[in-house]
Amino acid sequence: MNRHSSPHASASSGRDTGNSVTQHGFTIVTQKLPILKAEPIEHMTTQLGIAPPEMIFGDNIASIEHQTSGWTIEFNAFDALNRVDKTGASMLQVAHSKEWQSTRFEPMIDRGEKKHEGITEVVKPFDWSYSPDYKGTERSKSNLLQPSNKSIPLELLKRPDPIIFFDEVMLYEDEMADNGITLLSCKLRVMPERMLLLCRFFMRLDGVMVRIRDTRIYIEFGTGEVIREYSAREDKYEAVRQDTKHTGPLPDKPIRNHRAFSITPSIFAAPAVPKTAPANTAPPSSAKPPEPPRKESKPIPASVKLAAEVHKRAPTITEPYIAYTVCEKLLKECAAQADYTIPQRYEKNGVIPKGPDGEEYGVGKGWWYEDLGLKATFNNWTQITFLHMYILTVRLRAFPPSHAPIWHQQLLDHFFYSAEDRMVREHNIAARSIRNNYLKDLFVQWRGLIAGYDEGLVKGDAVLAAAVWRNVFAGREDVDFRGLGQVVSYLRGVLKGLEGMRDEEVANGDIVFGDPRSQRKLVEQRSRMMDTLPKEEDVGKVK
Repeated sequence: MNRHSSPHASASSGRDTGNSVTQHGFTIVTQKLPILKAEPIEHMTTQLGIAPPEMIFGDNIASIEHQTSGWTIEFNAFDALNRVDKTGASMLQVAHSKEWQSTRFEPMIDRGEKKHEGITEVVKPFDWSYSPDYKGTERSKSNLLQPSNKSIPLELLKRPDPIIFFDEVMLYEDEMADNGITLLSCKLRVMPERMLLLCRFFMRLDGVMVRIRDTRIYIEFGTGEVIREYSAREDKYEAVRQDTKHTGPLPDKPIRNHRAFSITPSIFAAPAVPKTAPANTAPPSSAKPPEPPRKESKPIPASVKLAAEVHKRAPTITEPYIAYTVCEKLLKECAAQADYTIPQRYEKNGVIPKGPDGEEYGVGKGWWYEDLGLKATFNNWTQITFLHMYILTVRLRAFPPSHAPIWHQQLLDHFFYSAEDRMVREHNIAARSIRNNYLKDLFVQWRGLIAGYDEGLVKGDAVLAAAVWRNVFAGREDVDFRGLGQVVSYLRGVLKGLEGMRDEEVANGDIVFGDPRSQRKLVEQRSRMMDTLPKEEDVGKVK
């Protein structure tokens, strides 16, 4: 398979080996890398001729290759965006579309207009909802997929076959200037005898329209048969909203004492109260009630079908994207607690100060640097960010078990995106292999940190303080014990505060951290246990 044969390869910042599995002569490959940087985005913009979405994963792919024939189908962001209408014929006419284009695609706007007066002429309009009719990028010397009336055998997919490979790949996402959401992603699952890949485009333009476009690739390994199905559905926003409202929410089943959870406009839904008959209900009558007049059956409106589809799939499809956006906000709050810069990096002939071990020192503000005396370094930023991520992780564990892992993973993913960006921006680590080694080490540290902090929460403040000392203070002997006590007290206090927050508040990202400064008076108070300790002159005496 020629992995670099599509035009988007030239806009890529380099690729690493992704996840793959080979089954009955078919090789399935997925690759997930961070959001594109500025230079590849500019190159892609030039090639596409339109402004790309806000979040574009240009190096991500999902592909299937038949080794014997060489037939390949691949799903990637560039080829999908290349299928977006660039003429403006299908552009959604909404109140904010021109304002959006004026901020997102200035090179194609008449510069003669003043910004505060609004943009009155768009030189090259395009479908700003990024709605592609994308069916995958197919490559083969011969025997391309041909039109057929054969459909995907759903009954075979309903079998409880073991899943030997599963992955989800995001290609792009855009919030449409806070007017909705548009996203394209791929999900695939491989079973011993067959596989299914779903490439779904989902668009919700608030107050205007809901749109879904699906491409499914089904492969029966035993016969080598490949079936591709493409469907497109859309309806007015209000019609879908009303139909969804009438059908009612479809939350997951409550587990133990958790609230039922579903991704609906309210995000969280309270468990349904079982209906019971009143105590004074009269016994049923044996008389047969009159039959109501029969109504002629009417065809189900398209809006009802679309609403049912959105409702049915919302918990498994839209939740990762909601979690993605919220966790990005939460990670920024975690990372801001120990933010720093290296101003010498941007100065001509600037000399960056370094520690004894060669670690670069930056400039940071706030309690952690100014009061606690930590150096503004990448490692200290990482550990302080980890500490706040751990606090959020403990709270996210209270989500229903079927949903908590999604939020945990999204929060961790955003940290790695942020960490890699900081490596490039502040420390000029250009080699991807070096960055990957650092990221692997950080992942190991995160796993160990969780175990240490969990043990401290269970066994008491002494064990928790030891874990904080090992991670935040790097096990230094000259540690400020009052500062260490403030951190432990701060951690306990924030956890207590999060415990009192409702799930929907957490899921909306409405969390703002303070700092341990407020814990100083509490830490300096004399403990009553000090009065029970033996005095120095009494040590060694036998009563």
